[in-house]
Amino acid sequence: MRKSRDSLRTNSSSRLAAVSLASLLMTACDHSPEYSIFGSFFPVWIFCSVAGLLLMAAARAVIVRTPIAEHLAAPVLLYLSMAILFACTLWLLFYQ
Repeated sequence: MRKSRDSLRTNSSSRLAAVSLASLLMTACDHSPEYSIFGSFFPVWIFCSVAGLLLMAAARAVIVRTPIAEHLAAPVLLYLSMAILFACTLWLLFYQ
């Protein structure tokens, strides 16, 4: 009986330590990046996504003019990946 109480205390203290550590690690930023446009707040990820799509369209225009375009196996996946890459790169450059 004595060992089980000691193990319960150790188990509960290790649980408390794990919860405390998790709460410290999972703290969010105090304010999310957003812009006020005409009194309405827009999150910045929307602007990064739109800019990523515009950069992808420009890159697609360049790729279409080259002979590489004929050899693309899955152009839809390539362009989607490029849009995501551009959007995430813009986010990291300007907001992190």
